[in-house]
Amino acid sequence: MERTNFEMIRGDTLSFAVEIEFDEKPQELEKSFFTVKKNIDDSTYVFQKTLGVGQGISFKAQERNKLYYVVRVAPEDTKDIEAGQYFYDMQIELNGDVFTILSGSLKVNHGITK
Repeated sequence: MERTNFEMIRGDTLSFAVEIEFDEKPQELEKSFFTVKKNIDDSTYVFQKTLGVGQGISFKAQERNKLYYVVRVAPEDTKDIEAGQYFYDMQIELNGDVFTILSGSLKVNHGITK
């Protein structure tokens, strides 16, 4: 699992690529979730992106034994939340197994424009 911290302006777009490397032939993911919470142990999330067209996580490319996906947090996901520190993780599902591949904090800042 990789630990990465992100920082963004409230109401802006955050987009980043995720590389998934396979020992053998790459297989497309069955499911994927990018989940953001105010506190790590909250039972509800602030927003969640899932795998699929228009759902926030999409397949981008394949290169040898690697697959690339893009996670996109849309402006409407953060425009009404408080600026501050949030926590996230990204889980993938493949062949019935679940892996948390990424986690960290998401700092949401006030914007100057608008």
